[in-house]
This record gives sequence, structure tokens and C-alpha cells, in this order.
Amino acid sequence: MIRINLSPTAKKGRVSKVKGAKATPIGIRLPSVQVAVIYVIGVIITVAIIGITVFIQTSKLNSLKSDVNQLSTKLNELKIYKATVDSLENREKQLADLLKPIMELNKSRFFITHIMDEIASRIPEFTWLISLDVDQTNIKLKGITASNLLVADFMNRLEESPYIHNVDLTVLEKKAIEKQEMMDFALTADLGYESGAGR
Repeated sequence: MIRINLSPTAKKGRVSKVKGAKATPIGIRLPSVQVAVIYVIGVIITVAIIGITVFIQTSKLNSLKSDVNQLSTKLNELKIYKATVDSLENREKQLADLLKPIMELNKSRFFITHIMDEIASRIPEFTWLISLDVDQTNIKLKGITASNLLVADFMNRLEESPYIHNVDLTVLEKKAIEKQEMMDFALTADLGYESGAGR
């Protein structure tokens, strides 16, 4: 039978235990209280600045929206006024178009009246006008007379007027009226204001 002694004996030398270096514990080192307070204050200030900036920008945006709404309202009002003004301008233009012929007639009526007076005062005896067409630039007249000499006399008299010039004979024909031989004639002439004087 074999015995094994497992207990330490005096014969065996004791091995001195060598103290090893202590292992440093692994972990996160927390900042000090002062540093944490500074961080918190910094975060609070940053958030406050961002909040104030957002508030200011929101206020400006709301103000701009309000201005846009007011301008839109004014623009709609101005559109109504513009439509009214356009309508009045169109009406004024229509009235001007209607009045233009009247104004032209009013402008020339004294001149035409004067020309008719010039013609009437220069008609020789035994000469009668059948038709007379007068405008701003020329006259056309038809008539009958007892002799072609009277037609020549009438043309000379018209040429003496400072407003009538370039008198031209376009028709000269014999015509029997109540068994009396007469001369049927037609004249044309140019008209002018004082520019025709001295002709």
C-alpha cells in the first residue's frame, strides 16, 4: 500500500511569494463638478441663442407674411381702381373718336363758309350754280350760263380770290333750257388759306 502525503512538510522550502505590480483598474474618469457645470452652462447658452434666433426669425417671417397679405389686399384694391381707370380711358377714347369729326367740322366750317361767300360774290350775271362740293382742299361746281364768255369771266373772278387757285374748266356744253340755248359747265379748283394769297 502506497501513501502519499499531500500536506506541506518542513523539508520542502517555502517559496516566498513575490508581490507583483498592482493592475490599474480600467474605467472612465468623470470630469470634475466645475467642468460639468461649465459644460451645462455652455449648452444652456447655446440652446438659448438658438431659441432666440429661431424666435426672431419666426417673428420676422410672420411680419413678412403679414406685409405680404396687406400688399395683396392693396393690390386687389388697386386692380379694381385700375379696371375703373382703364374703363374711363376707353370711354374717353370712344368719346374722342366721336368728337373728332365734329371738331374737324367746327375747325373748317368758317373757312368753308368764307369760300362759299367768295364763290357767291364772284358769280357773273346770267350764271347759276347747280351743285357745289367744297372740302378742305378743293371745290367742284356745276352750273349753267348764257355764254361761254361768262364762264371765262367767272373763272377769272375765282382766280382773284386769295383762297381759290388753279381753277380748271372740265365741262362746257351747249344745253337747251326752255327753248333757250345755254352753256352747261363744270369747274374744279384748289383751296388754301393765306398760302394761296397773291395768286
